[in-house]
Amino acid sequence: MKKRSTKKRAWAPGDVFAVPQRDGICSLGQVITLMMQNVVSCAFYDIRVDCEVSSSGSELPTSRLVSALSVSREQLDYGVWKIIGNQKVVLDEQLWPNEEFRANGWIGARIYDATIAESLLNAFYGLIPWDRYKDPEYLDKLLAYPDRRPKNVVLSRPRSS
Repeated sequence: MKKRSTKKRAWAPGDVFAVPQRDGICSLGQVITLMMQNVVSCAFYDIRVDCEVSSSGSELPTSRLVSALSVSREQLDYGVWKIIGNQKVVLDEQLWPNEEFRANGWIGARIYDATIAESLLNAFYGLIPWDRYKDPEYLDKLLAYPDRRPKNVVLSRPRSS
């Protein structure tokens, strides 16, 4: 994986970014909103591109949404998730993470380290085991649509009946 820069980069809502995966291909994500000072809400899509791509002409349809999560912002700040374009955020606000907690100052919101989003995408494409966490259904709970778990995920434990 590339060494991260020490210089912070600017980003904004609507920015489309490339999330590097273990196989050298990137998945697309989009900044939805800055939730709190160090937390950004993002949408992650089942759309993969060459990591060297310099712009994104890809549409980001809800039908390709893998997950919408509020994550720590360091991967964007330091260019690990490279900004490759900007588009209007069209994801329905009902799918934005934690919006139900906005009016109450985010009390009750779930926030994840950005590497959890990377792990979800790596597991989504069968690059690491889906059930690698203590709770073997942990990643299922992060999917925008839990019934859309890919059929070809890699499992490290036998499924219980």
